Amino acid sequence: MPRVLNFNHLYYFHITAVEGSVKAAADRLGVTQPTVSEQIRMLERALGLPLFERTTSGLRLTDRGREAFEHTTTMFLAGERLADALGHESAPTSVTLRVGVSSAVSRTVAADFLMPVLTVEQCHPSIRTGDFTDLLRDLRAHEIDLLIGETEPIEAARPGIELAMIHRPALVAIAHPDVTPLQDWQNLSLLEYRTASAYHWEVDNFLSDKGLRPKTIGELDDAFLMLEAVVRGGFVAFVPNSVARQAVKLGRVQAIASFQPASAGVHALYHQTDSAELARKAVEKLIENARQLFEND
Repeated sequence: MPRVLNFNHLYYFHITAVEGSVKAAADRLGVTQPTVSEQIRMLERALGLPLFERTTSGLRLTDRGREAFEHTTTMFLAGERLADALGHESAPTSVTLRVGVSSAVSRTVAADFLMPVLTVEQCHPSIRTGDFTDLLRDLRAHEIDLLIGETEPIEAARPGIELAMIHRPALVAIAHPDVTPLQDWQNLSLLEYRTASAYHWEVDNFLSDKGLRPKTIGELDDAFLMLEAVVRGGFVAFVPNSVARQAVKLGRVQAIASFQPASAGVHALYHQTDSAELARKAVEKLIENARQLFEND
């Protein structure tokens, strides 16, 4: 006789996995935290294995827990499609889309760029920033659903991960209007991206190819902060063309070089599963929006 799992247990587990904590799940479900915890314990007992690791920072899905979450995501999405197909008239339930944005592109892709994520139907986006490497680990652990970063991971790091290029901006070297660069830029002080960023290595290769040798003065991972540092401190920095354009037009900075990166850009990564439909919709909107925003870059 086939084993039948309690639907309530599965739903409480699924919401807890989505929200990342028992408290957040209890708030969303409108029940007490002990109720959520007991439902999860009963499911773990029925399956005979742990689904979460209890850590000092909260809950983390185990390997089998992540596998279970893949199944429940597909199952509850299928339930929503069934309700739609049968003309269910109640208000659709929003599904949380957990988005991680790498620090190097966090402000570059903010505001207008990320607006499409907020307009995906039946989607409740939860957006956070962090280092690309940490976010990629969280994506593989199913702790986020969509990663937007500046790096294309090597093949060995991306089995089961879908990769899409959203936008590849030209990088523009900007300097204060009063600065006159020497031919080899030795009189300039360069603000670099951190070594964890693909932009760092793209700029490094460009400088090497052109025989340019500015003095490295510091590392940042925020293009807008770089822009303000150049305006106020007389540094040189490479920023996306969309960040530099208005400042150059207003005469706040001058553009002294530009190049098209070979691989760095704004990439979207998500899982190659049926449950990733929401992430795919968000990526499609991001690509179309970027095409319209940056068609002249």
